[in-house]
Amino acid sequence: MLDDFSADPCPEDVHALRTHARRLEAAIAALVPARSKEPRRVLKLLTPIRKAAGKVRDMDVLIEDALTLGTVRRAEGLVRLVEHLGEMRAKNAKKLRDTIFKHRGETGARLKELSKVLKKRLEDEPGTLNGDAAPQILVTELSQWPQLNRENLHLFRLRIKELRYMLELSNEPNEQWIKWLGEVKDAIGEWHDWVGLLNIAKEVLDPGIDAEVLKRIKKRSDERFNAGLTAANQMRKRIFQPSKNGRGRT
Repeated sequence: MLDDFSADPCPEDVHALRTHARRLEAAIAALVPARSKEPRRVLKLLTPIRKAAGKVRDMDVLIEDALTLGTVRRAEGLVRLVEHLGEMRAKNAKKLRDTIFKHRGETGARLKELSKVLKKRLEDEPGTLNGDAAPQILVTELSQWPQLNRENLHLFRLRIKELRYMLELSNEPNEQWIKWLGEVKDAIGEWHDWVGLLNIAKEVLDPGIDAEVLKRIKKRSDERFNAGLTAANQMRKRIFQPSKNGRGRT
């Protein structure tokens, strides 16, 4: 992907790059000893690329969300908001291109070396992830997570994303867990996107003239928070809270 990445990437390519980087990070955490030098070198090169892709991806999502408000009154503010998001997207895309160009050669070489390590690990120990400590550490952390609120819900999402990636690597993945974790990841992610859109809108729009646009974005944000919180609490009862007979759910 790094070799063939477009100078003007479409949203799908940016999303794919970011997702594959996240999954690789999860694979390294699950399959490679923490003290190994090669994975640390790869992550040091890959992290700035993943973060740069994330900033472009954020703008793609926010533009798409803003366009769903097309029927709002006094839409001039909405037009200005979308134009501002487009300008931010262009700046972030340039930074992504520059970051990939800077790190592509060395990252590609180190990824090839790391792929050999991962492949050998899986061939020598095909069931290695089933008893690996990394997913269980996350399960324990999530089972002891405090009451969810606006301050910790996004961090909770990051943890379940990491767990989901690790479970997908398992020799015998729990498909039901993966499905539930994915649904909650998406629900919380939608709320986080609308919060981001609201924060940018407050900086760009006039609170008087563009009050209707701001009101609609705030309403969507609140709706998505309630949906994400409900989904997360339901999932916690299914996966992380023990059943009445004292045995954990599977």
